[in-house]
Amino acid sequence: MEKSAVSAYVDAAAAALGLRIAAEHRPGVITFVTLAAQMAERVLAEPLTPEDESGSVFEPVAPRRSET
Repeated sequence: MEKSAVSAYVDAAAAALGLRIAAEHRPGVITFVTLAAQMAERVLAEPLTPEDESGSVFEPVAPRRSET
């Protein structure tokens, strides 16, 4: 995300939650949200397989056999 988009998101999220962000804390909040967005991009880029199970439901899946 570009810095202007992160800044707009921080403002919108704070307003929606009724939070006030002090001027001296704003740069740190924007830095953290930027970092979190970068981490989310990396996580979401990974493909999911049947072995990737939700934490709320467990259904056993047989392990794949290696072809070595």
